[in-house]
Amino acid sequence: MKRFSRLDVFPKFDARFEQDARQRTALGGVLSIASMVTIALLIIGEVRYFLTTVEQHEMYVDPRIGGTMHVVINITFPRVPCDLMTADAIDAFGEYVEDMGRDTVKMRVDSDTLAPLGEARPLVNMNKKATSDTHDCPSCYGAEKNPGDCCHTCDDVRRAFAERQWEFHEDDVSIMQCAKERLQMAASTASREGCNLHSSFSVPRVTGNIHFVPGRMFNFFGQHLHSFKGETIQRLNLSHIIHTLEFGERFPGQKNPLDGMVNTRGVENPSEDLIGRFAYFVKVVPTLYQVKTLMSSGRVVESNQYSVTHHFTASWDAADQNNQTNRDANPRVVPGVFVSYDISPIRVSVKRTHPYPSVVHLVLQLCAVGGGVYTVVGLIDSMFFHSIRRVQEKINRGKQF
Repeated sequence: MKRFSRLDVFPKFDARFEQDARQRTALGGVLSIASMVTIALLIIGEVRYFLTTVEQHEMYVDPRIGGTMHVVINITFPRVPCDLMTADAIDAFGEYVEDMGRDTVKMRVDSDTLAPLGEARPLVNMNKKATSDTHDCPSCYGAEKNPGDCCHTCDDVRRAFAERQWEFHEDDVSIMQCAKERLQMAASTASREGCNLHSSFSVPRVTGNIHFVPGRMFNFFGQHLHSFKGETIQRLNLSHIIHTLEFGERFPGQKNPLDGMVNTRGVENPSEDLIGRFAYFVKVVPTLYQVKTLMSSGRVVESNQYSVTHHFTASWDAADQNNQTNRDANPRVVPGVFVSYDISPIRVSVKRTHPYPSVVHLVLQLCAVGGGVYTVVGLIDSMFFHSIRRVQEKINRGKQF
């Protein structure tokens, strides 16, 4: 047993001698109070830090192949009536996203206050009749493919002209099938109405674009074509407000750069072009958002973040708009709002978790805080005590001599 007693690092003193050997000083009392206050503040800070969450970011190459992502876009054109706006989406393979036309709703709004002027209704009316009167056989004005072909609607005439590669003018009063559309366009441009478009749809995780184009859209051999002829389209103001653009489910703390984006023309400079291509180039970054708690793995959200740049290009030059011959020509670029997106190969992982993985780590940290403060204050007290005692001894020795 004597051998083990030599290894004891906790030597004991007799209680009588220990009490007689202790010296209590005023400085020691002050340092003791300061150490207790410091330990209490540090413990409170550690507990509060333990109850909070921190974000950890990590980047790596996205291992996923294929899949889809959900897109939500809400945009308002204060100066363009709903009857003159079309919406479409297409991916890198040339496939049109049919869900966008089916799941897009439009609402008439006031041009100045953006207050709703009616109820939301589908952008494309699936129940609309393709022909207005099938008993008669309206003329295709020489563009029919076979003798006896009929063009019952303005879209039929437009499609027939496209097959012949002829120019089609909606303002041509001789085309009776387009009379109703001309009246609607005239009434729309004369009114002070705007249009709010809200769409929610899924697209493949490949490069693609979403576009909102003024004019009329029609199908031609499975392709969506747009008509921009006529003065009505050229006089439109395509200023717009992007309220929301999301790629995937929104997660806490997410900031989308295009949310609340206001892009106006003709306000600061009345002479600038009002109609043209508003191009937004979006780089979509796949993001995995995770919330981990002490009791469970928490919430997991598969989403996307994005960065964006934008550019405007006028569809017609000022000289073209003043010249009647050039005004009827096709625009240099298709007017509208185009959102071109590309998928980044880098994936970002965002984890919200506690700073300590368990309660045991918190207890260890609290012990380290208490022990560290106690040890440091003890060293300071001992240093001051021995220094003062040595000075007093030197003073006493000087008095003796």
